[in-house]
Amino acid sequence: MDLDLALVRSFAITADELHFRRAAERLCITQQALSQRIRRLELLLGVSLFVRGNRSVALTDEGQRFLEPARRVLEAAEAAVRAVQPRERRPLRVDVVDGRLAPLRLIRKLLEEDPDLPLNMSMRQSLGAALPALARDEIDTAFGRVHDVQGWSAEFAHRLVRLEPLRALVPGTHPLADRDELRIADLRAGGIWQARYGVTSEWEHYVRRLADAFDLSLTLSGAALSDEHFVERLWSHGDMACLVGADVSYGDSPDIRSIPLVDPTPVYPWSMVWRRQAGHPLVERLVSLAKRSAGDWLTHVPGEIWLPVPDRALLRGAAVAADVLPG
Repeated sequence: MDLDLALVRSFAITADELHFRRAAERLCITQQALSQRIRRLELLLGVSLFVRGNRSVALTDEGQRFLEPARRVLEAAEAAVRAVQPRERRPLRVDVVDGRLAPLRLIRKLLEEDPDLPLNMSMRQSLGAALPALARDEIDTAFGRVHDVQGWSAEFAHRLVRLEPLRALVPGTHPLADRDELRIADLRAGGIWQARYGVTSEWEHYVRRLADAFDLSLTLSGAALSDEHFVERLWSHGDMACLVGADVSYGDSPDIRSIPLVDPTPVYPWSMVWRRQAGHPLVERLVSLAKRSAGDWLTHVPGEIWLPVPDRALLRGAAVAADVLPG
């Protein structure tokens, strides 16, 4: 059987997103065209790969079994191209964690400066999931929080690029929904809820550290399959709040509120990570852009923000070299 790599790539990205619109946006095609590609692949394989509901998308058992071999096929194809293509002509391969988060904003800035820049993006959902691919030279750079992450190695360099303020996301019926801002202590009565996706990520470690520091009850339960499913799950947790980054918009969900946290404001430390040796030449351009963006993204008033203890050293090194290793 001859597999069309375009179909396999469309399947893998849709499996990452579990959302046809976002997957289509990543592929730069229409949602209808994506649906046609998935249908063609399903007809070729003779199985259904996705279960499509009104508000959610999930992999079938066959889709789950096909996913990892499909990813290996795509990785092998990319390795074949790299074997014969000069490094300076290769696309910059970037893992941005998720299409709604701060790293994508930096990539957009890069494309604004050079719209024709060759670029391949992936979204592995955490830095811990991206580091093995970075070590294997499957990607050139990744983003995330460099503490409490598995798989760190001295071969990686990193630079703090964004201190993202956190907000409390609450349903419209929440007792605190009418507030314009909240202190973290205000969340003690109801506690906080966060979706959980199986493998413990550096974000989950951050939330645990924050909950411990401010004596908040924390509930971690179940994955959210889409934005709509996430909103449903948030409503189902009643008086609990959910922590989200200020860069994530829920403007399409009028029944929930995103409320700034103050005194202090917890911030999430996004770092850019890359290999020290044999890196893609475009990585340096991205590092340079991060340095130029620091005035907007790293400005803070000491004493008015909160960071976990291990992350505070990043503030001292942010304006200097990019090779502080996490302790």
